[in-house]
Amino acid sequence: MHIRTQTTIYLIRHGQTQSNANKIKQGIRIDDYLDTKGVIQMEDMAKLIKFLNLDVLYTSYLRRAEESAVIIEKGIGEEVPLLHDFRLRERDFGYLSGKSESEIAELVPDREEQERLQTYDYQRFGGEAVDQVRQRVLSAILDILTNNPLKNIGVISHGGPIRLLLFHFPSIPRIYHASLDPKKDIANADIYEWEITDEVIANIKSLLK
Repeated sequence: MHIRTQTTIYLIRHGQTQSNANKIKQGIRIDDYLDTKGVIQMEDMAKLIKFLNLDVLYTSYLRRAEESAVIIEKGIGEEVPLLHDFRLRERDFGYLSGKSESEIAELVPDREEQERLQTYDYQRFGGEAVDQVRQRVLSAILDILTNNPLKNIGVISHGGPIRLLLFHFPSIPRIYHASLDPKKDIANADIYEWEITDEVIANIKSLLK
């Protein structure tokens, strides 16, 4: 057992799926498993995560996150509690799910700007708005922190929830980047290290309605 003086969350994006490789928007309605590259990414990542001394792992219920969590748990080589939280799931893009990036760009020409400013609203397509995603993701993080004080916590999630957290907490550093492209934004199998302070917790609470 490790004695901690600080709570730290490691935000981990799942490995690559075939939809990721083909630039197809998945959301919650396309529930792919990892492809071969995604499995290798997570096996490589697990070699690093072993040295982070995680006390607990949380994951989204979607297959790509669950499979990533199992590979990490196996790579750690010791028993670490693995818990699921429905709120850590990817965004619901409605009927944009299954469409390519180019198809979505035609339907939502300013999507990249909306993503950058976190103002997106996919309700008109039968999906979620950013306010809905913010409430569920931040409430999940707050509950995880409340239940795991002074622990190293692995949180395996998706590009959308991680992007939202980085938007509100931009000082969170990326400590592992699986992509060969250093400019790639939130690549599959990236890791971010989030040191939790009283100020962080107060900010999370202020963002919750």
